Amino acid sequence: MLAGRRTRTPWWHCSQSAAPMIFTTDAAGKLSYLSEGWTEVTGQTLADAVDYGWIDVVWPDDREIVRHLVGDAIAEGRAFSVTYRLLDTDGRAKWVCAGAVPSCAPRDRSFLGFLGTVCEVSAGPAPGKRASGFVGRFIPPPESAARRVRPGHEVAAGHILRARGLTTQGGSPAADRALDLAVCEISRQLIRTRSHRGIRPNH
Repeated sequence: MLAGRRTRTPWWHCSQSAAPMIFTTDAAGKLSYLSEGWTEVTGQTLADAVDYGWIDVVWPDDREIVRHLVGDAIAEGRAFSVTYRLLDTDGRAKWVCAGAVPSCAPRDRSFLGFLGTVCEVSAGPAPGKRASGFVGRFIPPPESAARRVRPGHEVAAGHILRARGLTTQGGSPAADRALDLAVCEISRQLIRTRSHRGIRPNH
């Protein structure tokens, strides 16, 4: 695992002035839903971001680290958290923290993909720092003070992700099953809404 699988407290603090962006992927890690805020931050259209297109706006020095870490999470079907730089609309580096929890089929627990968030970081790390993260733990974003209106499914996804991130899987089997079902269902709802926005995969 890149940057270690340690579960130490991260250095980043997500900005509360910007609402966390929500995303979903399929089991191969292809992006299937992404909040419209992505275009506001990066200038990349949502149509260009789907599948693996989003990697094009990751800061060049961070791309391999992010690819490797997310690839490990996909292969293992486990939660992950990662901080990295995006290219903003002016071509400058913008730090973000991202993470996701697995979405699994209710009947056989097969891995269906991820439900996750991307948050702008309020203050960047020390100069020279590169992307880092870990597989096996999801760090939920804080409650946002942003006033921008978001779709209802995205708001619900944010609450579900915070609940999943704040509970320890294995602590209560009944609670785990309920949250896992909620993750799976809200992921399906988000993907359905994508078609209403006219977004189709690139491939």
